[in-house]
Amino acid sequence: MITWLENYGKTHLFYIILIAVGLFSFHAWQQEHDARLLAEQTVKQTDAQVKTLQQQIVTNNTQAAAKVQVVTKIVHDAVTPAQQIAAVPQLSDVQLNAREIPSLAPDGPPEVAVDLAPLVMELGQCRQDSINLGACTQNYNACQDIVKARDGEIVVLKKKPNFFHRVVGVAKAVGVGIGIGLLLGAKV
Repeated sequence: MITWLENYGKTHLFYIILIAVGLFSFHAWQQEHDARLLAEQTVKQTDAQVKTLQQQIVTNNTQAAAKVQVVTKIVHDAVTPAQQIAAVPQLSDVQLNAREIPSLAPDGPPEVAVDLAPLVMELGQCRQDSINLGACTQNYNACQDIVKARDGEIVVLKKKPNFFHRVVGVAKAVGVGIGIGLLLGAKV
């Protein structure tokens, strides 16, 4: 066995090392290739989800603008006190029981009486909604910034290194493998 190694092992050692380095390099390339394909697939899925969410945001904004336009029209069209009192149930879900009362001033504007507890409840809800709207607006702007940052990441991830950079990376790995092989060969 030792004579066989001395006669044929030394002759074929170069080829054995070359084949081992080739197999190692191919395995490393295959892992990198599979990881890159998985990353590209994930980026495509994320990009599709982001586009869907952006479309949903646009749809929600359009629907909200239409509802705000209806409320604005109701407020704009209610000019007389009777029309304004009639508009109260359209603007509030709370039963305020709005009714016109005689004015205390002889030439003053008409006055309206409402039930106090529902009015306080409605005003409290309006204030809470105002605070939540401010928070939602800030969150929405932050989400838009996140989407823009993600789009930038996607552009960077899609950019592949050029051929020569990849060859240099593989050459470094092969060089390390050859160096280890030579070091181990010198010790044996």
